[in-house]
This record gives sequence, C-alpha cells and structure tokens, in this order.
Amino acid sequence: MRKLTVMLVAMALGTAIAWGQGWAPHGPIYIYGDAQFTWENGVVKGAGTPEDPYIIEGWIIDTRGHDYGIYVDGTRAHFVIRDCQIRYPLEKAGILLSNVRNGRIEGTAVFGGRVGIHLLVTSGTVITGNAIGYCDHGIVLGPAAQGNTIYGNSIVNCGFPARTEGVPNQWFKDGRGNYWSDYRGTDLDKNGIGDTPYELVPDLYPLMEPPVSLPAGATRLSTLDLAALGERGIVALAPGTLVRLVATDIGVGVDKIFYRLDEGQWLTYGDPFPLPDRAMVRMEYYAVDKLGNQERTKQLVIYLDIEPPVTRIVADGPHYFAPDGKLWITSRTKLELRADDASGMANIFYRIEGGDWRSYTEPFMVPGPEGPYRIEYYALDLYGNREGVQTAILWKDDSAPATEPAAGGKAPFEVGGTGRDEAPTLTPAPAPEPELEPEPEPTPEPPAPTLAFRVTLTSISLLEEPGGEGTWTLTYSLNGEEKEIVREELPLVLYTGEEKHLSLTLRAKEGDEHPDVGEHTLTLAAPWTLASYDLEIPVYVGSDPASALLGVWRFTVEVTEDR
Repeated sequence: MRKLTVMLVAMALGTAIAWGQGWAPHGPIYIYGDAQFTWENGVVKGAGTPEDPYIIEGWIIDTRGHDYGIYVDGTRAHFVIRDCQIRYPLEKAGILLSNVRNGRIEGTAVFGGRVGIHLLVTSGTVITGNAIGYCDHGIVLGPAAQGNTIYGNSIVNCGFPARTEGVPNQWFKDGRGNYWSDYRGTDLDKNGIGDTPYELVPDLYPLMEPPVSLPAGATRLSTLDLAALGERGIVALAPGTLVRLVATDIGVGVDKIFYRLDEGQWLTYGDPFPLPDRAMVRMEYYAVDKLGNQERTKQLVIYLDIEPPVTRIVADGPHYFAPDGKLWITSRTKLELRADDASGMANIFYRIEGGDWRSYTEPFMVPGPEGPYRIEYYALDLYGNREGVQTAILWKDDSAPATEPAAGGKAPFEVGGTGRDEAPTLTPAPAPEPELEPEPEPTPEPPAPTLAFRVTLTSISLLEEPGGEGTWTLTYSLNGEEKEIVREELPLVLYTGEEKHLSLTLRAKEGDEHPDVGEHTLTLAAPWTLASYDLEIPVYVGSDPASALLGVWRFTVEVTEDR
C-alpha cells in the first residue's frame, strides 16, 4: 500500500421540513446582460417585463468548485429567482447580483458556504421568503446597494448574519422584518415581533419565529484531511454534526475503514454517524486496503462547540486600574477586544455609550470629554454561537494634576520668669504686625487639553465604467462649500480642529454642460471615531438609479488625530 489517507467530512444537520417537489439539478448560472436570460441559463419562462418577468425556478445548484451558484451582472430586465436550492457556496456566494435593477429573490434556500446572498451596485431588488443557513455571512449589501427591500427571510446559524454599508435599504415591510437565530430580544406582547430592533442591521421588526425553514438535508459541510492533522488531531465541530469518513489509496484501493469512539467497540464504517451528545469525543480510526495492508491507528479529539465565545477588553497605552476596580484611560488609550472560542471567531461587535453597533476590526480609542464611558461588546463564532452582551465602564481622564504648597506653621515662643527658683513659663511672643502688601493675582488654571482631529481624503479610484471612458469631475463640499478635487494632489486634508458636527459631501460628475451626478454624504457627529471610511458612489444616466450605470467611484476618507 503506497499511500492511504483517511479524511473526515463534517455535515451539520439543518432544520428538516418539506420544500417544493420536482427540482432538477443545474450547473452554476452566470448571466451577463439582459440578452443572457435564456433557457440554458435556467430561465423557464417570462419576457423580462414588470408584468411578465423572467423566471429562474426549480433548480438544485451545487456550487462546489465554482465561485457562485447564480451570478447576474449588468441587467435592467425584470426577473425572479424562485424556489431554488443553492448548496455549499464555499468559494464566494450562493447568489450575487451586481449592477442589477428590478430583481427579486424568493422562496430560495442557500446553505453551507461563505456568503448566502450578496448585492453590489444593485437597487430595486426584493429579497423575501428565503432561508439562509450555515454560512459565514448571511446577507451582504455592498456600499452601492441601495433601495432594496429585505423581509420575511430566515437567517439561521450564520457567523455574520447580515451586513450593510449604511446606504438606504429597508430590512422590513408592513411591520414585518426577518428572523435572526441570534436575536436575543423579548416579545412581551406575544405578537410575534421582537420588542427591540435587531442590532446588526436596521430591522425594526425582527420575527420571533422563522417564517420559512431550511430544506431537509441542509448541512454545514467541511472536509478535514486527518493526515494533515498529524497522529493526534484536534478539531471543533458544530452540534448536530454527522461524521463521514473517507479513505483513499493510490494502489489497489480501500477495502474498509474501522473506527471507535471513546475506547468503545471497534466498528466498520458504513454510513455517516452522529457523535455522542457531550462536549468532547475521542475517535480512533484506521483503514485497510484490498490486499490487507493496514495503516497505523490514528486519533482525533473532537470538540462539539456549543459554548459561546468569551470576549475581554484590553487597554493598550496609558491606563490605570484603581484599587476600587475602576479602569482609567485617556484619549490616547487604545482598546482591544479579544475573543476566545474553540471553532474560531466570525466577528466581534461593540458600541460606545449606546450608539450604533460596529464590527470590531482593530483597536479603537474613546473620543469625547472626560468622564465615565459605557462600552458594550459581544462576539459570534463560526457556528453562530453568540455571546451575551458584555459591559465595561471606563473612566476617561485627560487632565494633568495640579500641585500647591501646604499653608500653616507654628508661632514663635519666648522664655520668661519672676525669680531664680521659679520655673520658667512659656508665653507666646507677640506676632509682629505684617506689612500689608497687595494680594497677588491668582494664577489661572491651565486649560484642559483639547483633542484635535484631522479629516483626510486619502485616495480615489474608479471601480467600474461600463459605458467606456467618460469625462469626469470630482468635487467635495464641507458644510456647503463645494471645491474641485485634483487627484494628483492626494492625500488632501479637508479639515483640522476639534470634533463637531461635520457634513462632507463627495460627488462624481460625468459630462460638462449637464453632468450626470452621483454623491455620498458622510456625517460626523461628536464624539468622533477614529476610522477609515470607504465610500462607493455610483453614477447613472440622468442621475437616475433606474437608468444605465456610467461608473462607480470609491473615495477613502480617514479620521485621525492631528498630532
């Protein structure tokens, strides 16, 4: 036996309910432009009009080995993706719509991959009645995706359930949002709608029960090469996992695989088997080829990751732990969030003083005046286990101490008496009359240090120009005053000074006399956050998002300390 390798394929069981019947297998679908809505690309009927849209329906698409399950780019025709199953989009996304208008995705299941549904430079799309599960990211809306409506979907056990870049999209309709398996809100009035909004995206009416479930057999799929893990491997798998063992032999071939769990009875492997319901399982295994050659017994320790991550906050820079337990920081202190989890982290989220939740990417500082600040944070692991919201109160102090001399002293004494045999008596000597002098002017307190900021336009790039080379003018306006941008002069400092309400509008214009305009406004309100902002600005014919796309520009703006 020249080579014998045993592999393990882990599949997490999904929610099992009946879905539509009569599905047919289909390869990944790639559509570039309206002319490619064809039968070969999965279209079963329709004419592309609002009354009779193209219908892509009834397909099972296995995306293993491909970037996408369904990819639609540069279309204006009306179309519907309906009642499909897209399995294991391990490379990029189950469904990607790019530069698309007038799309609709409904009644479709996407599971077991990186991203469920991804929209780029897309508007007027409705996403409803879909089930997305066991993905690293559920629904992702890029910076130039706007005017889309997402409601009535079930997002289950995704590491990062949803992400939006802040442009206007609606995550509910008619008082009905989406089901998020990591939502921890309450429903005190028992109307099926959460009492508080979902935290990651502006879903004001999160559903307490899933409106649609994943199809029977929906799985989380991951393949582990046990030979690469060494003689004693360690892995973490999701609860409800089935284990499939695969052995390969480049000689005569594998005959049988044997395994046992926790030193139990040796079994001959046949079908995928469930793991015992406990936190850790020790598995031993070996394979035998058709000539009777047997590999050495190997071991694998499997942890079932049912525990949420544990996150802690770490101060880097000036800080002090007081005896009373308070953590004191300054405006220069960087705060790091560290999370530990067996299966690996998907994301950490935090907010300051009840503001918007943010995805943690790098250490951050706390802007604003002195005083106490409430930092809230939590983490999600790769299997959707969510940590409860943690809270830390930090005290901020940017003032230097003031030292003053202590006042006071003792009066002088003199010795006196009436005779040689009398004990001397101590009487205070009269204090001399002080000379009156004008009181000195009080020394004014030094002003508290003020943290200054700088807003810089660091780079501009043209991401997409479907209509060919155009005549472009780029401008910015700061609180109303518009100025032209010369790209050769970047980076360009737009503002320096104290934090205040600042409105920065960036514009891209195509044409001279009557230009087509796209714009994006970045609003900074105190307290500011030191960060980098990537703002993508699409420009359409007639400045109308329903018209053809002329180009997409990306402006990068950084907010830093002005040292």
